[in-house]
Amino acid sequence: MLLNLLIVEDELTTREGLYTMIDWRSLGIRVCGQASNGLDAMDIINSGGVDLLLSDIRMPIMDGLQLLTEINNKQMDIPSVLLTGYSDFEYAQRALRLGALDYIIKPCPPREIASVFEQVVMKTLDKRKHQHDWNGLQYQLKENIPIVKSQTLLEWLHHPKRKNENRSEQLRKLEISISAEHTLVIIIHPDGKPLNELNYSRTDLQLIQFATTNIVQETLEQSIRQPVEVIKDQDGIIAICSGTLDLLRDKIITGLSQLQRNLEKYLKITVSIGISSSKASIDSLAEAYIEANSALELRFYRGLGGIYFYTESEAVLLDPLPAQTETERLRLEPMIIDHLRSGLYAEALNLTEQWLDYFHAEHAHSRMEINLQTISLIARLMQLGKEQELAAPGWSDSLVAMADQVHRVETFEELSGLVYKSIQQLVELRNPHKTPRRKVQQAVELISEHYNSTALSLAGVAKELFVSSTYLSTLFKQELGINFLDYIHQYRIERAKALLQSGAHKIQTIAREVGYFDEAHFTRTFKKWTGLSPSQYKKEALESK
Repeated sequence: MLLNLLIVEDELTTREGLYTMIDWRSLGIRVCGQASNGLDAMDIINSGGVDLLLSDIRMPIMDGLQLLTEINNKQMDIPSVLLTGYSDFEYAQRALRLGALDYIIKPCPPREIASVFEQVVMKTLDKRKHQHDWNGLQYQLKENIPIVKSQTLLEWLHHPKRKNENRSEQLRKLEISISAEHTLVIIIHPDGKPLNELNYSRTDLQLIQFATTNIVQETLEQSIRQPVEVIKDQDGIIAICSGTLDLLRDKIITGLSQLQRNLEKYLKITVSIGISSSKASIDSLAEAYIEANSALELRFYRGLGGIYFYTESEAVLLDPLPAQTETERLRLEPMIIDHLRSGLYAEALNLTEQWLDYFHAEHAHSRMEINLQTISLIARLMQLGKEQELAAPGWSDSLVAMADQVHRVETFEELSGLVYKSIQQLVELRNPHKTPRRKVQQAVELISEHYNSTALSLAGVAKELFVSSTYLSTLFKQELGINFLDYIHQYRIERAKALLQSGAHKIQTIAREVGYFDEAHFTRTFKKWTGLSPSQYKKEALESK
């Protein structure tokens, strides 16, 4: 059941903004009316059906304080929140004395208003539980329990247990399906932009979020054979279940792997997943949530689309870099700039690769430290450009944009790409004929020579060219617009298409000749790149002759 909200504000623009910029339904609220002054608001209130009030204080005809006084005189129980300016603080205090639950100082962001009304809804529902008789109480709980359950669990995830709080009793009253003992938290985070930043309409976004939570709950419950509570958080989805990792680890991995496949298949969403350690009770839910987020951070070092356990994150935290190694890293940054200043580009890139390698040791540095050091290097590049009077339209703005991206990249590989790209832009400005592309060309030549070898790999080619895999992968993507492995597949498939068109070879033979010794793998890969199976392609090619 949704609570009906009346919005009272004399400024039309502000009133429409309050109505449209907040997702009231997700808070358990429906906007039932709007008014420009207290007198019009009372007409709506007198007609019945208003549960909550959001009102400005200063308005013509009848202001917000007069409106509250009138509501009190009529002995109406309507929880109210008032909007006030900084200069009206005394009025806000009077509003609280008149029974307003809260006040909000203008201007204020929509999320602040939403946060206040989350608490208002909880207080209102709690009060109604005590005011209604038993049958009425049961009806209200049945209608509102999904909202209350989600809000309660989110509160526990983000805040430690309060003194005298009995969470076991609350679990029972709210009919939350998990046990009070042995708690696990699983965070499912979409790779790339969060769903709410993508170009979906509000209706489409709600449908996708609804479908995602259902898929998460159904897949996990089938896998671990016990209830799972699933709730939406700001950036992703949180699943809470009962049990210990010793007993559930294999089932959880199986279920989460299936979940990733289901989300990609049905919603075209890829996700990374962080899992906490087992906690003795629901009282430690906030601690488990922090652990799951810590585990999720491993995706920065190991890549997107993984399933990461806090136990792995905890292990690498115990292995910081030696002080001597850290000193060596600190020496590299000025050396990189000096080499660039002297025109020693290859040497600068080699030192940059070493500089990045120091960061790649998992959790030897915090993500914040890595971000700050990366921004520092980009700032030095900008300073070098000014020092050498390098001028190109938008060059400085481009580096500023890259520095801004540092906080948003999701993997270390993406961060490395930003660093290399910023250096390459400086190199191109100084001497556009000496950009570092030779390694990519050499890699392409090695692929053309050894494409039919199953031993062909990024690591092998990088070793042959005396560079790191990360460096080669980044250069490859920047120069050719495709990652290394996909380039190999495309090259092999083009060779296979030529052989299939001749009609002189069996598919199994062709698969081996182009580097696939598993015919089924060859068939799947061929269909991925062409949309046809090898036999279909061969048939169409022969018929067209």
